[in-house]
Order: sequence, then C-alpha cells, then structure tokens
Amino acid sequence: MLNLKPMNGTLGAELHEVDLRQYSTSFIDDLKGALHDYKVLVVHDQTALTPDQLLRFAEEFGEAERAEHPIWADVPGHVGVKNIRPMNYPTGVDVGDSWHTDGPPRTNTQWFSFLQAIDVPEYGRDTLFADMTAAYRRLSEPMRTFLEGLTAMNSWGVAKPDATPVEHPVIMTDPDSGVKSLYVNRAYTTRINGLAEDESRLLLDWLFRQTSVPELQLRVQWRPGTLTMWDNEKTQHYIVRDQQHDRVMHRVMVNTGR
Repeated sequence: MLNLKPMNGTLGAELHEVDLRQYSTSFIDDLKGALHDYKVLVVHDQTALTPDQLLRFAEEFGEAERAEHPIWADVPGHVGVKNIRPMNYPTGVDVGDSWHTDGPPRTNTQWFSFLQAIDVPEYGRDTLFADMTAAYRRLSEPMRTFLEGLTAMNSWGVAKPDATPVEHPVIMTDPDSGVKSLYVNRAYTTRINGLAEDESRLLLDWLFRQTSVPELQLRVQWRPGTLTMWDNEKTQHYIVRDQQHDRVMHRVMVNTGR
C-alpha cells in the first residue's frame, strides 16, 4: 500500500518512503491509480535517481516523447530527458510565466509529466498547480452545455512558428472514467472555433482566469531530488518568479497513446 499524504482538499498528494530506482508491477499499478485520483504526486528525496532511471520509471506510464523540443534540449546523452532551465529560454519565449499545461500543442492529449529537481534554491521558485477537473465542476450547467460541443485551436506560437496548430475539445472527457476537465490555457490556446473573434477572445479570457481560484490550487515546494508527476489533461501549472535562481530540472513526458 502506498504511503500517501494529501496536500490539500482539492488535488495533490505526497508519496513517502519510496525509492523510485526500484519498484514492482503492483507498485506501478497503485501509483497509476493514485495519479488518477490526485492528479499531482510529489516524491521527495530522489536525488540518486539518474536520468536513465527517470526515463525508465516514467515509461512505466506511457511512451516517452523523444522528439526535438523547440525550447528545451536533451540532457547530454539522454534522449527524452529534457534539461529545463526556466531562466534560460533559448528562443526568448518564457512559457512558464503564464498558466499552461504541457500537452495542447501536440496531437495526442493524454500526457504525463515527470519533473525532477536538480538545482533549486533553499526556498521559493515553487510551482503552482490548478485542478481543471474541479474548474469544470464549478461551471454552471448552462455554461457546461454550451462549452461541451466546442473545440479550440492550440499552437506553439513563436516558439515553433512552422508547426501546424492542432484542434482539441474545450472540455476534455477521460474515456476510461468519463471525468471532464476544462482544456484551454493561456500559453497555447489561440481561439475557440465557430465563434466570432471577439466572442472567442472574451470567453477564453474568462476561462483562463479559472486557474486563479485559490480553492483549485496546489503549491509544490521543491528541494534537490524532489520528483513531481502530473496529469496534463486535468491540471495546469505556473512557475513562481519570486527570486532569481537558474533552477535546473530534468523532465520526461510520456503519452498513453491517445
């Protein structure tokens, strides 16, 4: 049985007394269930986890993305493990300064992220998460009905200007559980299809602001070796810029095939 401690009343849990360099099939099955329930899982004290071991662990949940990223380079010698340094954007595009989720510019939607802290300050530079399933539940019934049939365009923007925008539902439905989540974000969603430009802009601005509701938020505090994993269909996240520090993280993204 997993040693889990919920982090608040909405989403997120800490997982204690584990070493992610070694695990069993039953442990992974339990962890998949916990990730489904809590959407964000935080595991401290994983400093000894190497890039290869991080990749191997993450691929228990899906196929790792090994394609070249428009912003982040691979950790040298470890294809699929990105070196994330949010104060050093090679393209000059700082995605982390707005609420976003990591999947929308991609064709598939069910992406899980695994982010390991390598170099972080003693305090600050936290990451906020917002529960977009809870955000959907807060909507009025007429608004849910209106949004249900809509789709939106998502683009890499100036980070990858030649990439073809992709279309995703405004409301994402988990095919296994039927759980619905709000699936638009300020960093990548450009417009809602079928609406006039001003209608789309006004509606998106209101939907984007749902991440600011305190009851939907979780704050993750990092220390060296902390590993946080999350469901990109059901959450958004934001990097807190409360001090200057060239934070270094290793990230693997995996997709379940849909």
